[in-house]
Amino acid sequence: MREKFTVCLFYKTFMFIMIFVTFSSLSLLIISNAFATSHNDRFIMIKKANIVNQNNYKHIIGLLQNIGNRTVNHIIITANIFDKNHKSIGNFSKESEVTTLNPKNESPFDILLFDKQIYNLIKMYDLDLKFNLTTFKDEKLRILSNYSNLDSSGFYFINGKLQNMGLSFSNITTVTALTFNKNNEIAGLWKAQSEPYNVPPYSIASFSIPITDKNQSFQIRDYSLFAQSDKYTLK
Repeated sequence: MREKFTVCLFYKTFMFIMIFVTFSSLSLLIISNAFATSHNDRFIMIKKANIVNQNNYKHIIGLLQNIGNRTVNHIIITANIFDKNHKSIGNFSKESEVTTLNPKNESPFDILLFDKQIYNLIKMYDLDLKFNLTTFKDEKLRILSNYSNLDSSGFYFINGKLQNMGLSFSNITTVTALTFNKNNEIAGLWKAQSEPYNVPPYSIASFSIPITDKNQSFQIRDYSLFAQSDKYTLK
């Protein structure tokens, strides 16, 4: 059941002040690109960036960590967009790439701002998170090896192998790459399914993640990998 924020009448004035301060702090943190915590204090934002892809669409890409002591899933991140007068001009949502996060685990997210008509009006935004509490997800996927290469046509590939260390099939197995530029800033987010897609117990699968945006391909200097399936997450 989603957690709900309730305010009693006695504390109404106090909570209004606190919400105003929180909103102002989040706006400043986002503008300065500093670390930011979510409204519910179960997550910490480790990195974030505003990205424009080769088709001139804007993205808000980030990395969050579950700092609570419970496993959560169905994590929805919403970007609330404001103009220079602090007026709301839109909101855009996306589920985290790793859909179930055990305590201490991390997941990237990629929010596409698909309405190009508001781009020139955007002055600030804040991020809101919602989630469900769930049971611990077994950490039975392991990245065995990985390497990258930039081919002659300008496409960047991240290749590797992973192993299912569990007793059950790892179905719908995907690997996500969060890429970084030479300044350790986020460059992009890309993912692919493993081959085979359904990995038998104690078996090894390969993966190849193509970065098809050539503007990003030439920026990449490093990356982090995240894997998940229907039953397992990354060890």
